[in-house]
Amino acid sequence: MADYACRVFRMKKTEKIKLPYIVLALVLALSGVYFGIITTDIKENDCIETQKNAAFKMADAEAYLRDKVIEAGIEFDFEDLNQTGLMGPEFTELTSTPGNPSAKRTSLNPNFAAAIVRYYTDAGLKKGDTVAIGTSGSFPGLAIASIIAGSEMGLDVRVIASLGSSMHGATRPEFNIFDILDHLKDGGFADFDLLAVSPGGYNDEGGGTLEGVIYFGTKELSQKICAESGYYVILHDDLADNIQERLEIFGDGIDMFVNVGGASTNNGASSYTQSFPQGLVLDPPPIPTTPYRGLSYEYAAQGLPVLNLLNVRGLADENGIMYDPVPMEEPGNSGVYYSISYNIPLIIIFLLLSVSTIVFGYLKGRKHEA
Repeated sequence: MADYACRVFRMKKTEKIKLPYIVLALVLALSGVYFGIITTDIKENDCIETQKNAAFKMADAEAYLRDKVIEAGIEFDFEDLNQTGLMGPEFTELTSTPGNPSAKRTSLNPNFAAAIVRYYTDAGLKKGDTVAIGTSGSFPGLAIASIIAGSEMGLDVRVIASLGSSMHGATRPEFNIFDILDHLKDGGFADFDLLAVSPGGYNDEGGGTLEGVIYFGTKELSQKICAESGYYVILHDDLADNIQERLEIFGDGIDMFVNVGGASTNNGASSYTQSFPQGLVLDPPPIPTTPYRGLSYEYAAQGLPVLNLLNVRGLADENGIMYDPVPMEEPGNSGVYYSISYNIPLIIIFLLLSVSTIVFGYLKGRKHEA
C-alpha cells in the first residue's frame, strides 16, 4: 500500500506544470484576443447609402401606418411594446398558426430594410431586375422591408399576398395585410405591384385556428375580405393549383423569389418545408418533386436565388440587428451596414503559442522529475 501511494504521488508530481508556464500561456491567449480585436477590419458596405435610404424610408412608412391605425380607432395590442400599431391580437378570425411576440416586435425594426438591400445585392440583383415576393400576414414588417428595399434599388417588385397570419401579425380583419400594403403604396413609400391576393391559412382556403371553438365562418370571412380587396383572388380547392397559378401570375423574367412568413403556397406542405434554409439561399438543399413543394423550391429548381424570411432571430443575428429591442433600434444604427473580418491567422498563431507553452511546460516538468 505504501509503495502504491508513493507511485501515485510521483505520478502527480510529474504531471504538474509549473506556474510560470501557465501564466505565460494565459498571457499569450489574452494577447491573441487583444490583437485579434484591434486588427479586426470593419468596412462600410458598398451599398450603405441605399441601405440607409431604405431603413429611413421604412421608419417613415411605419410611422405613417401607425397614424392610419390611430385614425381607424384601433387599439394597440398589449404585446406591441414599441407602439407601432402593426402587431395584431393573438387570436382573431385570421389567426392561422402560433407566433412569437418577440419575433414580431423584432421584425418591425427598420434596419431589416437595410438587411434586405444587402441580401438583394449579394444575390447580384441590379436596377431593372425583377423580384417576386410571396407574403402572408405573419410579418408585415418583413413584407414592408422587402418591398421598400426592392423599390429603393430600382427593382421591378411583384407581390402576391395571403391574408392568414400567425399570432400578433396582421391578424386584424379591419386592418389586414392588404390594407397595410395599400397604405404603403398610397403613401408613396414604395413602387410595387400587388398582383393577387388569397385567403391563406390551411390549404390557402382561409380559416383560422379557432374555427368552431370561438369563431365561426372564418373561411368565409377570409374569402369575403379577399373578394372586397379589389385585387385578383387566387382560390382553388387544391394547394398544387394555388401554387401553379402563382407561378403563372408572377410570370417570366423573375430574377429572385422572396418568401415572407410561413404560407404553405410559398413553403410547401410537407416535412421537407423545414429543411429549406433561412436567409439568402444560393445553394438549395435537395429539391423534392411533389407538386406541393411550394414556390421557394419551385424557383430554387429554376436555379434562382431565394430569400427565405421566417426565422427572425436567426436573421437578426446574421445581420447584426438587435433582437427584441425596446425601445426600437434607430434606423442606420446597426451592424448590418458593415462587413467585419477578423485576423484569423493571427488568432491561430497566438492560440498555438499558448498551447505549445502548456505542452512544453508539461514535458519539461516530466523530464525534471525523471
